[in-house]
Amino acid sequence: MKHKDLALILLVNILWSSNFLAAKVGLEEFPPLFFTATRFFIVVLVLLPFISLPHGNWRKIILVGIIMGVLHYWLMFWGLSIAPDISSVAIINQTFIPFSTILAVLFLKERIGWQRSFAILLAFAGVMVIGFDPVIFANLLSPVLVLVASFLVALNMVIVRTMQGVSAVNLTFWTSAIGVVPLFLLSLVIEEGHMTVVRTAGWEQWTAVAYSAIGATVVGHGLANYLIKRYPVSTVAPYYLLVPVLAVLIGVVFWGDVLTPELISGGLMVMAGVSIITFRSARRQEKKAAHDA
Repeated sequence: MKHKDLALILLVNILWSSNFLAAKVGLEEFPPLFFTATRFFIVVLVLLPFISLPHGNWRKIILVGIIMGVLHYWLMFWGLSIAPDISSVAIINQTFIPFSTILAVLFLKERIGWQRSFAILLAFAGVMVIGFDPVIFANLLSPVLVLVASFLVALNMVIVRTMQGVSAVNLTFWTSAIGVVPLFLLSLVIEEGHMTVVRTAGWEQWTAVAYSAIGATVVGHGLANYLIKRYPVSTVAPYYLLVPVLAVLIGVVFWGDVLTPELISGGLMVMAGVSIITFRSARRQEKKAAHDA
């Protein structure tokens, strides 16, 4: 891989990992639904000049819009808003990888060996260990919300893998566009003080919303898509294991996260399981590509 592309991978890791901090700052003022809806509104405005109609995929795109655009981001930001830290959310978020492996076995009939089966159990056991952290245990709703949100990411990945002819930019735009109206409506019904938030939110909160939309989604996912066109998934994917590591460091340095024994040991278990799945899947893709060639 060229040095320029390695630098881009590092930039994507930084953009995605720092998004946890940005969202946490924004959620200090914005209620979760209102934050998510505002974030998506910005994404729609930025990507509008670059999209086209996804002919023949409307049912799946609407389903993805509901799963990701409404449910996933709402639950993820809700969980983050009530979480005592950033680190636990960033680590538990990685369970979308074992979840996606399980769903691929169930729905796509993929086969996995004992190594990945063990890795799935290890990752979820790590989440349980994190749950015993006294700080996390005091508010178990947060890890539960993040865990459900991560499952929805995995479900979305299975659906997207069955879609043909939809570009990543189109998918990002329509996911945001489909989600933005229901999110605003839900926010009006469930949350309150919207005008107060708009008036009182400081530049830090507004910058956080914009960064989450433009930095993490438009730029971050845009660069990731650029890289995936130049290199196989098996080459690129392992580098993104750096995201939770950087997120934990950011949480400790900028948010004051405390690395308790439960968080450290559980986090290592989750990351070990996720790493095994990632590298085993990458090796399988390389073998498949070599066989097809």
